[in-house]
Amino acid sequence: MLKIRYLSSTIKKDALKDRKMAFISGPRQVGKTTLGKQLLTDKNNYFSWDQTAFRKIWTQFPEKVLEKIGEGPILFDEIHKDRKWKSKIKGIYDTYSDEISILVTGSAKLDIYRKGSDSLLGRYIPYRLHPFSVSESHAPSKPNNILKRFKVSYKWKDLMVLGSYPEPLLSGKEKKAQRWSRLRLDRLAYEDTRDVKILSDLNAFRVLLDLIPEKVGSLFSFNSLKEDVGVAYATVREWVLLSEMLYYGFFVRPYSKGLKRSLRSEPKFYLYDILQIPKSETAKRLENLTALHLIKICHFWTDTGEGLFDLFFVRNKEKKEVDFLITKDKHPWMLIECKTQSKGLSSNLLYYSEKLKTSLNFQLIDNEKYDKNHRFQKVRVMGYEKFFSGLI
Repeated sequence: MLKIRYLSSTIKKDALKDRKMAFISGPRQVGKTTLGKQLLTDKNNYFSWDQTAFRKIWTQFPEKVLEKIGEGPILFDEIHKDRKWKSKIKGIYDTYSDEISILVTGSAKLDIYRKGSDSLLGRYIPYRLHPFSVSESHAPSKPNNILKRFKVSYKWKDLMVLGSYPEPLLSGKEKKAQRWSRLRLDRLAYEDTRDVKILSDLNAFRVLLDLIPEKVGSLFSFNSLKEDVGVAYATVREWVLLSEMLYYGFFVRPYSKGLKRSLRSEPKFYLYDILQIPKSETAKRLENLTALHLIKICHFWTDTGEGLFDLFFVRNKEKKEVDFLITKDKHPWMLIECKTQSKGLSSNLLYYSEKLKTSLNFQLIDNEKYDKNHRFQKVRVMGYEKFFSGLI
């Protein structure tokens, strides 16, 4: 039985309570449909674009699908595959919003098309669903109470080996997880891509996706990919941005405000599926899994109205670097440095904590229960698992 996801109670108390539509987007196979179904009280209230009968009725008479619904919310799954979905769902919402609550789940295309028009403005609240994390629960920490309680739903070492998507993680089998990861990438490259954009060379795009994991944790160079894939710079840039739209990965950009000689342009790129990174690349997997947890909590806090949270890294031209910086309402708030076993305080972390005046500073190490607070330096050294068990 799949556990209740971290967005469940939030969507109930937030969008559904206020009679707003809840738009749930996220990576392929992250559990969007499962989450939506968990929020239903009547199974007759589930409608999928893949259902032929529903598709026929929806195309001609959208309101007719409501004739046999039961109590509680209704769920439209992958409805964005209809070219006119926004106008139809707007009509239903404007007519029946006092009587029904609406959930809409979908892939990257839902997110892209939602941003492309303001015709639904004020009628919905967007939520971004992420893969599992250490402290996956119905009540993630809020910014003012992190590390107040600790809960381990999924062990860090299991996430490192099996990834954080529901199917491979819950299977508990490494070989099955690797197969799942490979097949998922094939579907993303050859099927999901066509839903968003027609590419002239899908095989070359697939090669690009295979090469990107080598760049994880390093400054991202479009030029080096251009040479490896053998296409023009503009094409590589377009394809990488497309991969971001498809939730293959996400950029983390450098923070430079108030910092002299800091990087201003070169970003880093991290994957939503860490199984694409070879198991032997432990440090890369550690950093990528950390990035996944941090972008998840930033999106959660932002989507639920706790403030505007963004994820950056800091680095200057002398190569002084700290892996991650979270800003709160555009101000530096939390620094996070990733290490393997080094318990000695990072000089770069101390340097940037002083420069940025961050109120929270953490050095993470691969030691499950380690926790030491250096009060004078205002740095807390913790194991990855313990840190994230008190966060998300």
